[in-house]
Amino acid sequence: MKEGGEMGFDEGRHTTEGTDRVLPSNQRRAFLEVLHQVIKETQPRLRSAVVLRAGSPILFVFNSFHVAHCADIGCDFDRTHGWVFTWAPSACPIVPVVRAHEAATEIARILRVEGCR
Repeated sequence: MKEGGEMGFDEGRHTTEGTDRVLPSNQRRAFLEVLHQVIKETQPRLRSAVVLRAGSPILFVFNSFHVAHCADIGCDFDRTHGWVFTWAPSACPIVPVVRAHEAATEIARILRVEGCR
């Protein structure tokens, strides 16, 4: 919790708020792990890992044949679109997290993976 009893938007909650499952304590990390799995399954020329940068999780992705082609992928909450994958350095949106396959394809295109799906 933040000072004054205020809860951050990605901190865990102690209730399920009407659902029968507990929400992840860090949704940002959970969404990045989903993207990591999608990249692993659909983009064989990319490698990725969830790492911490300045205390926040990001997905580090690189082209395994051209390691100079790499990117830090973030995940931020947007009041209009909900959770969105972003290019971490600039916070520019890629796509909403519900379109993880589309995000993987766009990341592969930017990192110059030939024949990306």
